[in-house]
Amino acid sequence: MKISIIGGGSWGSALAVHLAKKNHHLKVWEFFKEQADEMQEQRFCRLLPGVKLSENIFVSSEIEKAVADTELVLLVVPSDKVEQTLDKIAPLLENQPVVVCSKGLASGLRLLSDVVEAKVKGNVYCLYGPTHAEEVCKGMFSGIVLAGKKGPERKQIKKALESLELRVDISDDRIGLQVCAALKNILAVFVGVLDGMQLGDNAKAYIMTKGLAEITLVGKKWGAKDKTFHGLAGMGDLIVTCSSKHSRNRHVKLPLISGLHGILFKGKDPKDVLKEI
Repeated sequence: MKISIIGGGSWGSALAVHLAKKNHHLKVWEFFKEQADEMQEQRFCRLLPGVKLSENIFVSSEIEKAVADTELVLLVVPSDKVEQTLDKIAPLLENQPVVVCSKGLASGLRLLSDVVEAKVKGNVYCLYGPTHAEEVCKGMFSGIVLAGKKGPERKQIKKALESLELRVDISDDRIGLQVCAALKNILAVFVGVLDGMQLGDNAKAYIMTKGLAEITLVGKKWGAKDKTFHGLAGMGDLIVTCSSKHSRNRHVKLPLISGLHGILFKGKDPKDVLKEI
């Protein structure tokens, strides 16, 4: 399959590495020309140390080239860049399905799937779960959830994405997936703060459990299904984000706490720390 990945960051690059192993033809759009050229010419992504980009991955900073002659689009830019990126690619697309992999909400507390649907002609899906790029790109076992309209197209996308190393569950609940993906990051910051204050595992278990219950309430008010929050995209992603060494949200802990208490600050401004997540 010919697949375009819009966003050459760690997750977009990890998806490209994974999909290239299945012999798909990948085109990756990276916003920064210098980084795109480096990835294309030197066959590596600096955000994924030690991982080589195979020859069936083409990287460019020219968005027209990245979406030309494509059958499937994976949208993996930061959530606050989704709308402006869509303004560039939507006129170049026909009826290709678009899979939203960006995590977060659009301005005005809008779901990203709604924003994408308003601009493209093809069906819109969401892909979320406990999948750190650092592990997926190395072929370590992971599970993820694909949500969207039931039918042959969804089966085809699942088949294109799935392997022995990456299992893909399917769901009809795009709302639930997106609420989980956006709000679990807030809990991860809280858990990082608890770590920074050395309040122990009991406190973290409390925050994670009560937090998931609140996320579930928010999602159900929005129209999500209860079972979504107890699956990979809910509880699974929450566990990973709140406990993993790879979690950027959790790593806000020590610099931020040090800054708040006026202790050792390591030369970092709290605003700069928050930008990293």
